[in-house]
Order: sequence, then C-alpha cells, then structure tokens
Amino acid sequence: MNEDITVPILSADPENGTYRVTYSYPSDPPSIAVPLAIMEMSGSDVMDLRPLYEATEVDPDALDDLFRPTASGAVRECRVTFRYHGYEVTVKSYGRIVIRETAFQ
Repeated sequence: MNEDITVPILSADPENGTYRVTYSYPSDPPSIAVPLAIMEMSGSDVMDLRPLYEATEVDPDALDDLFRPTASGAVRECRVTFRYHGYEVTVKSYGRIVIRETAFQ
C-alpha cells in the first residue's frame, strides 16, 4: 500500500471514540479503506498494522466482493461488523465505515 494514500474522515467524535469514513471502488475498497482509516485515527504507520486476513476472521477479498457494486452498478444492501486493532469496525453499504474504539463499548 502507498503510505501517502489516506481516506477522508467524515466525522469524528473522540469523546465517544467514534469515527466515520468512506470507501469507494475501485480506488479504495473496504479491505484497503479500513486499515488506512485505523492508521489515520491511531497515528500509526499502515505497515505496523497486521493485515485483515491475519488480525481478523475476515477474508479481505470476500469483504470487497460483498460490497462491490453489481454488474448493473446497483449498491448491495448489507453491513459487516468485526474487531480490528482495538476497534469495532462496521462496513456499510453506500461507501460508509463506522469505527469505534472498543474501550468505549
């Protein structure tokens, strides 16, 4: 991954430990956007983060396939929640990711 790539944080509520970011195809699918968002939020280097396939039970390719637009361009209605590097991550349809610090759960 290119360390110069970042994902925009749409909103942040550090008091509650909640952040909202976006993803989009094909430039930054969920499997790329999640680690980049965690990097931005935590101030760490993306190379310091364990890959999704090692740190979670989430298959990055399956995650991307689940949220990839259909051949007709329609957005699939779904959401997936998992824990990654001390955060609860919820990937939603329409390019949204909600990340919560697990200490606040």
